[in-house]
Amino acid sequence: MSFSQKHPQSCPLCTGKRIGLHRWFEVDALKAAWQKGFGFEPFSRLGIEGVAHQYRCFDCDLRFFYPASSLAGDGEFYNELSSRFSWYYEKDKWEFDVAAEILAGLDGIERVLEVGCGQGHFLVRIKNRYEVKGLEFNPQALVDCRAIGLDVTSDEMATLGEGSFDVVSAFEVLEHLPAPREFLEQALRLLRPGGYLLLAVPDPEGYFKEAEKVLLDMPPHHVMGFSKKAFKNMEALFSLKLEQVHQEPLRFAHYRSYLGNFLAPPPPPRTPSFLDRVLYRLFGYQIERDVELKRLGEKIVEIQMATSFHTAKDKLVGQTHLVLLQKH
Repeated sequence: MSFSQKHPQSCPLCTGKRIGLHRWFEVDALKAAWQKGFGFEPFSRLGIEGVAHQYRCFDCDLRFFYPASSLAGDGEFYNELSSRFSWYYEKDKWEFDVAAEILAGLDGIERVLEVGCGQGHFLVRIKNRYEVKGLEFNPQALVDCRAIGLDVTSDEMATLGEGSFDVVSAFEVLEHLPAPREFLEQALRLLRPGGYLLLAVPDPEGYFKEAEKVLLDMPPHHVMGFSKKAFKNMEALFSLKLEQVHQEPLRFAHYRSYLGNFLAPPPPPRTPSFLDRVLYRLFGYQIERDVELKRLGEKIVEIQMATSFHTAKDKLVGQTHLVLLQKH
């Protein structure tokens, strides 16, 4: 496929035509990075190859990979991630605390829908206060939610009743969707007049913007990027008013990840001598000098991270931002 054929004709959010190429990545390099970092690579099964191009809309500021529908992961992909890594469906996300506090400050909230509710951690927090419902398409996460008595389904948003919710929430979901405008239109249809959209997404202006690549912030995981400017522009695109914007503080775990993009990898261990190999085969002997040097290096890096984190918190923007938008 030629470059001219790959270039999108319009923005998937605002339908604007002023679009420029932002970044691009060789899929073969991403395959190798995924295999090394996560122990599997999803691109071959999903049929993703060649080059993944990311574009930026100069009208609404959306950043998007194109064609997003061909680059986005499926249910099997998310099941693979969540089954391999317990951190994938995090129980204590920053945005859960902020969202619960926001809801407590709003009047007339009775019915809350969470789209992409994962294992239901946010719904569990608020279910004693509100009537809650969740949508989820990861098969195992759906089973997990139902096992703890949550009303969660894999139905499409289009099957739900018009104006049937006071709040539609989605945390770390919108960036995964190839058709964000369709999602927002469906969410607005589900909201009563005066209802609220509560959305949390990675901030493209956050701490990782300087990194060469962040594997979980590109296909097949993320295909969209929403800046604060993009959320503000939604007011003119939809019948919405941007009421609140909240920014996650920098977390130490994210700071470690951030520095990992810039720190040089450790030097390879020296080649074992013949005696080393014999002793290892006979007695399980390890090259203690290399092991101790590696441990010392890791300890020094950890100390440097811990001592610099306090300063970094004031200079680096956290990973996620959350917005509250009200339907007119």
